[in-house]
Amino acid sequence: MLKSLFYFRCVRYRLLIILCFISFSSQGYYDLNPRLRTAYTKIIGLRLAEGRDLLQKERMSNPGNHLTVLYENYVDFLIAFITEDAELFKQFKSNSTERIKLLSKEEKEGSSPFHLYALAEMTLQEAMLKIKFHEYLAGATEIRKAYKMIQRNQLIFPSFILNNKLDGFVHTMVGAVPQEYRWLIELVGMEGTVSGGTQELKDLYAMLDGSEFECYREEVLFYLGIIHNAFAQDEIEADELLDLMMPFTKSNPLLRYSYTNIAMKWGRNEEALPLFEIMPSDKGTFPFYYLNYKRGLARLRKLDLGAEEDFKFFLKNFAGINHRKSVSQKLAWIELLRGNKLKYDYYIKLCLSKGEMNVDEDKDAYQEAVSGEVPNIILLRARLLFDGGYYRQSWAEIAGKPVDSFPRFKDQLEVTYRLGRIMEKLGIMDKAIQYYTQTYKNGISQSYYFSANSALLLGAIYEERENFNLALDYYKKCLSLRGHEYQNSIDQKAQAGIDRINERLKPPGKK
Repeated sequence: MLKSLFYFRCVRYRLLIILCFISFSSQGYYDLNPRLRTAYTKIIGLRLAEGRDLLQKERMSNPGNHLTVLYENYVDFLIAFITEDAELFKQFKSNSTERIKLLSKEEKEGSSPFHLYALAEMTLQEAMLKIKFHEYLAGATEIRKAYKMIQRNQLIFPSFILNNKLDGFVHTMVGAVPQEYRWLIELVGMEGTVSGGTQELKDLYAMLDGSEFECYREEVLFYLGIIHNAFAQDEIEADELLDLMMPFTKSNPLLRYSYTNIAMKWGRNEEALPLFEIMPSDKGTFPFYYLNYKRGLARLRKLDLGAEEDFKFFLKNFAGINHRKSVSQKLAWIELLRGNKLKYDYYIKLCLSKGEMNVDEDKDAYQEAVSGEVPNIILLRARLLFDGGYYRQSWAEIAGKPVDSFPRFKDQLEVTYRLGRIMEKLGIMDKAIQYYTQTYKNGISQSYYFSANSALLLGAIYEERENFNLALDYYKKCLSLRGHEYQNSIDQKAQAGIDRINERLKPPGKK
């Protein structure tokens, strides 16, 4: 972190020199030449030092090439986003504001398709960081600015295909806004759906192949991975994405992370595990400790208690704000599985004081600590094995055990929920529907996520069967349940399901 902070201070002084130098140079322009293509590829692959060196060489050779300004912003954005360091975020905002002022002053709309695109890209990067650091209103304002700039650029340069990258991503972000805030999005004149934005990005990826902007494929794939992880209910789409990502996983840690995320989302633990073996060879890339966190999860889902070393490495090296409670919870689970209740108590108490509650995993860890309820070991083993895709082993943990043999009502809900999930994965759909329906009805008044997620999964089953009326009914039932665990992510998936169905039922030619 100190090295990153030192880098940002150096950048601050260097930026002032660059701005002065550019202001005395000839009229600025945008040239995506071979050196800048390579620089951008290095940056998006987290080889940030190599990318910066190439940007410096380009500035010395072509001081008026304003694409160096955009790509320097990428470097600062990635460092602040990955480290989650508040001081680096503060310095990023200052540097980004200066760069936006420079490009706004030096160029006019219509001079190059890259001009408004670059401004929109930097504005969107600022928005994403502001949202990450809880500046929600400011972040929403920046998204609206970027949205308007993209719209203008599409009118001026309709054939500039990189417009679609930002357009698709913004439409997805707008579509992901929780239902209770949709009126605000409509009020400020923005529209979009997750399915529509995703399709724009998929279409763009196909167009990039063989084009002058082919180097942007990795970034587009990363966006598609983020979107899939958050909203997708279709494993066929996962297969397509994983096939596209695989060639890039060795050279790009972001896509390796995205690949493992998608594989683990669908319980394909054995596909994810080999990719973590590439990590020791990542010399020269900016540290990306979330890969250590994911490797720990993958190992724990195989009941490999050696996952402890990955989680401890993450806590020791990652200075950011997210997943710290989650990691403490996983260390507590490891001790519980070892039969060490005292150490479980030690780690679970850390969930009360360490880290923040921005992501669902950290909220879940905090709730476990607050509740004081120690997980049932049988159900914990079943859950971990299920999440890893070891469905028959998971089933073996709870098979033949009557629901009422679990004294806590929460555990009884989890048994029927887990059986529903196992049955679905094994293709025994009638049983899956039976268990999901039972869980939904029994848990409807509880704050646990089992009922809401059962409704979501029933919606997905009926959507797959093209029984759209029943699918919509369950998605709406899911959204009607409030105050439960994983509220935001479950709501987003239910809303995305409703949007998908409405899109399919829309009369041809109607927008």
